[in-house]
Amino acid sequence: MKLYHFFTIVLAFLFVAGCGGGLVVTGGKITFDDGSPVTTGDIVFSTGSYMADGRIQPDGTYTLSSLKLGDGLPPGTYTVTISSSARDEGEQLVYFVDPKFADPATSGLTADVSKGQSKFDFTVTKP
Repeated sequence: MKLYHFFTIVLAFLFVAGCGGGLVVTGGKITFDDGSPVTTGDIVFSTGSYMADGRIQPDGTYTLSSLKLGDGLPPGTYTVTISSSARDEGEQLVYFVDPKFADPATSGLTADVSKGQSKFDFTVTKP
């Protein structure tokens, strides 16, 4: 991560922490196009200056964290990325979710977080 991006994220965190109560607890479920859950991986909601992430649970659910576990993120429009992969015995990277979803430029996923909209389910494809 470039130093500039690090400081931008830190400033955004400090701004939100100073606002008190400005975070929306956000979560949902990630499934494949056949309806089965994505059972492992990470999801990230980001803007140019803010990021929150969550761990995908075995049932496909996730909850986002910014400053502390499960605290959510500020209202806004976010680009969403989802990644799920592991190394096999030969140390080769094996993707469980199509890698296009891990790149903000190709994921095609967005979320408009507001106090009234905090649950976001996503459908992805296998590689």
